[in-house]
Amino acid sequence: MSDDQPGNAASTPVPETSAVQPKARDPFDPLGWDLPVICKDCDKEFKVPYRHFQAGVVFHCPHCHGSYVPTLPMYRQVHDTFETFFARMRGERDEMARSGAGGDAFSSRMDGALAEFNQALEKLAHELRPAGKMVRRKGLAAMFT
Repeated sequence: MSDDQPGNAASTPVPETSAVQPKARDPFDPLGWDLPVICKDCDKEFKVPYRHFQAGVVFHCPHCHGSYVPTLPMYRQVHDTFETFFARMRGERDEMARSGAGGDAFSSRMDGALAEFNQALEKLAHELRPAGKMVRRKGLAAMFT
């Protein structure tokens, strides 16, 4: 027998598939969301995971590597904003499920509420000032401030 016959071909390993499927996130769970924040040093926006946003946790700006440390009042404002929005959305979802109303009305209300919620997050990002010393700009950037 020669090696070029199909019966003697080396078997190629088949990649194994995982039996564990990734868990789908609940869109009504605030822990899966990101929070926009504005760096106190370079005034550029970046996002931090809401589940990690707590008073005293140090985040670093990806643009200038400056530190961003939320204070307790900042945490309370953000927490209240997230929790009130998601509690209202869960309540409306449960109300719709009980009444058997159409999903189109709920999705249109959800889209409007999400747009409003994103605007509130942007407003918070511009209003909140984290703990820490503000860094003065140096060099050419300082001329334009």
